[in-house]
Amino acid sequence: MKRDKIVLRLSLMLFVVLGTLTAAGPSSSAKNRCKDRCKEDYNIKKDACKTIPLKHARKVCEDVAKRSRNECKRRCP
Repeated sequence: MKRDKIVLRLSLMLFVVLGTLTAAGPSSSAKNRCKDRCKEDYNIKKDACKTIPLKHARKVCEDVAKRSRNECKRRCP
């Protein structure tokens, strides 16, 4: 009887540990990598927009960069 309880407790602890490890696995970091890539591309485009001397044209360029970032993030899994 005691042996059954010990085996049950150990198996439940094993499931909890495995569940925790799978939640923090490589699949969760892949999503962040995709969004990080989108953010880096956005920052590069925004920096390129800062070189435009006309304020209206610069604002349009930044809006286009922001839309492309949002589109990129939408495609991330």
